[in-house]
Amino acid sequence: MSSEQKKNNPTPKKGDMVEFPRPEGFSHFGTADGEGYVIHATSDTTASGSVIKKEPLEKVAAGGNFKVKNQDDKKTPLPPDTIVSQANARVGEKVDYGPLSYNCETFASENRYGKGQGHSEQAEKIKQSAAETGKSILSHAKDTHNPFEGK
Repeated sequence: MSSEQKKNNPTPKKGDMVEFPRPEGFSHFGTADGEGYVIHATSDTTASGSVIKKEPLEKVAAGGNFKVKNQDDKKTPLPPDTIVSQANARVGEKVDYGPLSYNCETFASENRYGKGQGHSEQAEKIKQSAAETGKSILSHAKDTHNPFEGK
């Protein structure tokens, strides 16, 4: 990684959640180990499904594009050594990945805040948007329905 990239994207601290924005509009997430690696839930090229991998930050951060994105405003993080130890213990584990249920952001958040505390802000935004769209459609249908039509 170039010195310019390091200046713009300082190395994440041990236990940080790292966000990797992608061109599709969604981001990928992982847990920084503090030594230049990221532990993350990602696709497994040797089998179907997803698996927990530990890979160099540079490999996951296409072109050096990453930022620290903890959710500390909502929860208190575990100690950094605990976060990384838990994440490392899961390397190689296959996961039942679901974009709206258990995804890479949920995994990173669960590492940082504890089992059962994982949260995906991306999934929540998608669900909220879908709910708002559904309400709008129903409201429009109600407003345009003529109860006397066909009588």
